[in-house]
Amino acid sequence: MGRHPGFGRLIRDESTDTVVCHVCGRGFRSLGAHVRVHDMTAAEYRREFGLLRSRALSARSFAREQSRARRAGYLASEDTQARFAAGRAMARSGELARKRWADTGNRAGASTWADTSGRPAPDPAEARRVRRESLAAGRRTQARTADERTAAALRAAGFAGLGQALRTLYVEREHSVEETARVLALGKGRLRRLLGEHGIGIRPSGQNSATGRHARVLLNDRAAAERVGTEDIAAWLRERAVEGATLRELAAATGRSVPWVAARIGPR
Repeated sequence: MGRHPGFGRLIRDESTDTVVCHVCGRGFRSLGAHVRVHDMTAAEYRREFGLLRSRALSARSFAREQSRARRAGYLASEDTQARFAAGRAMARSGELARKRWADTGNRAGASTWADTSGRPAPDPAEARRVRRESLAAGRRTQARTADERTAAALRAAGFAGLGQALRTLYVEREHSVEETARVLALGKGRLRRLLGEHGIGIRPSGQNSATGRHARVLLNDRAAAERVGTEDIAAWLRERAVEGATLRELAAATGRSVPWVAARIGPR
């Protein structure tokens, strides 16, 4: 009994090196030629079953053979190489894109491709599925990377788990959200979500502890030091001041205010 792929999906049978037809369920090395028996062109077949226009309708070995044949033909023909060179130049200059929009703009009037009747066709199901799967895979990779980064930060700081780290840093030591996020290699938004998940209330805005204020001071000092490429921002400022730099110049260099610079330099 034949298999019939679902809408927007193309099934390649690796054991027989064939591609399965949506209409009859049989496998063929090239559907582009086969679908003619169903009174369809390859383009009509792709539209009918929601496949990407760029999707090859052939078995992998067949596609490789065609690729080798095309490359051999390209290398053997100076005329073909000249035409490809002209096409590449048009693509780099943007001329090809302008021609495409000029050709399709009057018929479709949108970014969607149009069918032979001139009506805009819907985005193929396979394209939507591929985009969804790519986005989901990207989110999973980002989440996994973030988890690995936080796990490494926990180990480096000597914490057994995330809950312990949150309570120690944010509750007991009264670190700010910014400082806690930095120590645990977290974004501030994710840290706030994690605090809620662990039953830890976030301090109201403006309610600052002495520890929190000190942590923010250190955070600002660290950011300024990184900006100018030094480990000791106070020493760097004093050295530049001795060399003749003004407070305004030092403020511009560090991205901080003049009073901030003056406080770090101390009495002159």
